[in-house]
Amino acid sequence: MKKFLAILMLTAMVLSLAACGGSSAPAAEAPAAEAPAADAPAADAPAEGVSYDSLAIILTCNGQSDTANDVIGANLFKQYIEEQSGGAITVTVYNNDQLAGGDMTKGLELVVNGDVQIDIHSTSIISNLDNRLLVSCLPWTFANYDECQAAFLGGAGGEFVASVLAEHGLTYLGALHNGFKAMTSSKKLITQPADLVGQKIRTPGGDLWNGFWTALGASPQAMSWSEVYTAMQQGTIDGHDNSFATFTSANVQEVQPYITVTNHTYEAFTWSANTAWFEGLSADTQELIRSCAEQACVDADAQIVAAEDGLKQLCVDAGCTVYELSEEEVQAFKDAVADVTKEFAELYGEEACSAFGITVA
Repeated sequence: MKKFLAILMLTAMVLSLAACGGSSAPAAEAPAAEAPAADAPAADAPAEGVSYDSLAIILTCNGQSDTANDVIGANLFKQYIEEQSGGAITVTVYNNDQLAGGDMTKGLELVVNGDVQIDIHSTSIISNLDNRLLVSCLPWTFANYDECQAAFLGGAGGEFVASVLAEHGLTYLGALHNGFKAMTSSKKLITQPADLVGQKIRTPGGDLWNGFWTALGASPQAMSWSEVYTAMQQGTIDGHDNSFATFTSANVQEVQPYITVTNHTYEAFTWSANTAWFEGLSADTQELIRSCAEQACVDADAQIVAAEDGLKQLCVDAGCTVYELSEEEVQAFKDAVADVTKEFAELYGEEACSAFGITVA
């Protein structure tokens, strides 16, 4: 009975959003983020002997516009699976956590509860299920994007994430780049830890980020992403950290004139499916979903990496100061958070750390 009521409530939410929008984000959004329909190729017929279930998939994610990394990947998945299934499978993408009122944690709950079929959320959000998932966000774990992709797609890191998600009724489908994070501020350019003293910095929540920013002298403020732009406008927060793709997709460069390229942490956008739903599908359908999700991740990653320099220039053109730390300046930040890094590496444990090549001292 509870499941039936949940489905009725979700249906009502979808109809309401279709009628009146539902996003309070600074950029205007359609209720469902769709891939461009123009010049779409005709649907392919499945290979001989292959049969796909007829499905209408709801995929939820958090990005505020079609230029957000998770939405790019979601729209590619929609395109690929609709073409390759010969139209048997359709996908509707709901971005900006519209079905959860903009609340990222509640957005994750929708897929856990089986109210939606597939979800894409960042590492910080899925770590609400198990804090060990934050291990890949430990400061300066990765040196470049190739290392990140190798860890999450086909590597020990992805296997670890899959094992943890399985404990919570979710099936891991892959991950794409949220990206390496930069620090932004409305107060001053950040070139050393002392520049952060007293600044109110937005975080997605979690003890790791509280410890990290506190060690740098800042005041961490947990806040959902959908609230960040307005909070910056109103001075509720002074700054935040995020990838260039994520914060430019929400026009943060309009209200944060100082941007420092620190690459202090990397976050992935993790794809998961409700396991009870997924395991009820035919083997052919499961394989198609997996292959299309992985291809969407690979192709989105390539677009994201290629676009990053252009996004930095976009910020410069908007009047922002974009500063890249030297190796010596980076080391000062590493030293300031060294105790926090060690503390949380030990907390997450050897299994989690070894999956991502992290040595617990």
